[in-house]
Amino acid sequence: MRHRLLISMLAVLFIWASEFTECQVRRTLLVRIDRVNREELLRTGIVTSDENNPQSLVTLVRDTALVLLTKTEADLLRERGFRTSVIMEDTSELQLMRRACYGPTMRLEQPYHTYDVIVREIEALAKLHPSLIQVSPIGATIRNRKIFAVKITKDVAEESDRPAILFDGCHHSDEVLGAEICLEIVRELVGKYGIDPEVTGWVDRYQIYVVPVINVDGHDIVTSGQDPRWEKNARDTDGDGKVLFPDGVNLNRTYDFNWAHGGSGERTNMRYRGPFPFSEPETRALAALARQKRFLLSLTYHSQGEVIYYPWIWNGHKAPDDRLLTSIARGLAGSIKTMQGDSSYKAEYGAGLVGQSYPWLYGVLGTFDFVVETGRGAHIFPPHEVAGIVRENMNGVRFMLRRAEGPGMQIRVKDGSTGAPLEAQVWFPSIETEEVQRRSTHPQFGSLRRLLLPGQYSCIISKAGYQTVVLNDVTVGETGWTARQVVLTKGAP
Repeated sequence: MRHRLLISMLAVLFIWASEFTECQVRRTLLVRIDRVNREELLRTGIVTSDENNPQSLVTLVRDTALVLLTKTEADLLRERGFRTSVIMEDTSELQLMRRACYGPTMRLEQPYHTYDVIVREIEALAKLHPSLIQVSPIGATIRNRKIFAVKITKDVAEESDRPAILFDGCHHSDEVLGAEICLEIVRELVGKYGIDPEVTGWVDRYQIYVVPVINVDGHDIVTSGQDPRWEKNARDTDGDGKVLFPDGVNLNRTYDFNWAHGGSGERTNMRYRGPFPFSEPETRALAALARQKRFLLSLTYHSQGEVIYYPWIWNGHKAPDDRLLTSIARGLAGSIKTMQGDSSYKAEYGAGLVGQSYPWLYGVLGTFDFVVETGRGAHIFPPHEVAGIVRENMNGVRFMLRRAEGPGMQIRVKDGSTGAPLEAQVWFPSIETEEVQRRSTHPQFGSLRRLLLPGQYSCIISKAGYQTVVLNDVTVGETGWTARQVVLTKGAP
């Protein structure tokens, strides 16, 4: 009986403490404490019973506790007279035990959706609203499953130069809330079109793209109950013909921006970045969509922490657009209440040396991308908590769609002889540094939109084989877009 109680205790411990490897303090010892009183143990301040802070959560049955600790914390408890013994100290063993405690009974049920159900619902909406929604594959996974993107805009079949905005979820397959939020975005934009004037205006003025699940194979592994803690994609990294932990590549470490400095080169590591940048078809698909659409803004959903990460702190330097990025990130964070309801999300700098999506989107394409770490205390939340987290994050979606109104500058470049749109570099020398690639106008429309703070700006427009044009002292107001037409004539720069 006592053995069964300890097994149950292990399961509870690992469910609540599943994020120990990502905490700022890495607690990598599983310690058993015998003949202990709960209140006495909590008074030490070393362990906590706060379920929203599972870094060192004590799980106690009768007079025995199991705690995740650092070596220093374990030594302190021993010095204070507690009877401690280390059960596990190898992180790979802890990972395996955590998975064993979850087991196949953790198959996700409502309100969580499988990928097939998500796609079926969106395709049904597209049939009901063919002028508003278009569902298209943007690529395929390792297992050749289609990755779908949803385009929402007025007269959706037409190619337009409206500002493009991206929402995506599930780079990490166990962070399933992203898929639920993305599905709700589609539902709300379509369901309120023609009813809510603000929603109608967004759909009329923007091209809104939603990729509910990037890591389709991994999402299936999680939602089917094969392994609810699966994070990577389904690549067979050890080549044994089976996909089992710790196989796979961490998709959010494969982006080609400081790729070599982020993640890990070890295949068994949870942050394995793959053999080379964009080695995985899932992130190649999203990158191709981003290059094609040149998104103005983007939100990418992860779990957990109730934090907004944005570009960046890199070698002690902040991003060229730091003031504006910080303003948007703080506004976004302030629009989303925490699960406790007594505060809002926090805005924090992300790292530039990580190979993640947000540095690549910003540093290469100029997209202002923000990571939304939804919820706190888990990757997979109890069903009764899902609706509240999704509802609060819809406030963040609305904030971002309002922010896409500007202020900023819109530049259109065309050939002086033919009038055809040109893809040209646009450089704002007072802002941009060599840390980011030069922004360029869209090859099909010759246009570029750049969010800016109110003020005066100069920019340089150039293209090989054409004379360079300089726009001086262009005033950007408090709201809206300041438009400029630029004609390039052939000749020496």
